[in-house]
Amino acid sequence: MSQDQQTDLRGLVRLSFTEPENGFRAVQALALPVSARWMLVAVSVLLGVVLAYLLPVLSGQADEIPTPLTATMIQGGMNLLAIFLLAHIGRMFGGTGRFEDAILLVGWLQLMMVGMQAVQVLVMLVLPPLGGLVMIAAIAAFFWMFSGFTCALHGFESRFMVLLAALGTLFAVAFVMSFVMILLGVQIPGMGDV
Repeated sequence: MSQDQQTDLRGLVRLSFTEPENGFRAVQALALPVSARWMLVAVSVLLGVVLAYLLPVLSGQADEIPTPLTATMIQGGMNLLAIFLLAHIGRMFGGTGRFEDAILLVGWLQLMMVGMQAVQVLVMLVLPPLGGLVMIAAIAAFFWMFSGFTCALHGFESRFMVLLAALGTLFAVAFVMSFVMILLGVQIPGMGDV
């Protein structure tokens, strides 16, 4: 990677954190082919799973978490669902975003969150008491970027309305998934004694 490319990448990351709408528009302007967008999603999922396993493996608690393959499949499935919902629900609310750009949004957002996850792992290894603060900052950064990226994707004006719609969709999806699991006879851990 050349010096200019490194500077451009740093600039895109900085812009995505400070001005998410403009950051996402700058990423869109790269005009990546659809295959590269899917690759971005795949790489961000894999990096996220690797980082999620780092602390449990280092602390000897790897047997308490799902297998890497299961975690990758769950994370990948959640990303696919997010792409579908971003594209289609956004259009239901009058948005103009394309499916290919929803792929890019999810991939780029996940990559930004992998960066935050790496910072959190580093802080947990060096200064464990500050890990919770980094986690709170990562959650805030996620909603900040998600709302801005979605406004840029669909041409929406209100970040607050985007967040409300996203939370409503999240609750609706969780309700439907719970109902489907009950119909299939899948027992949710901890619910057996209720």
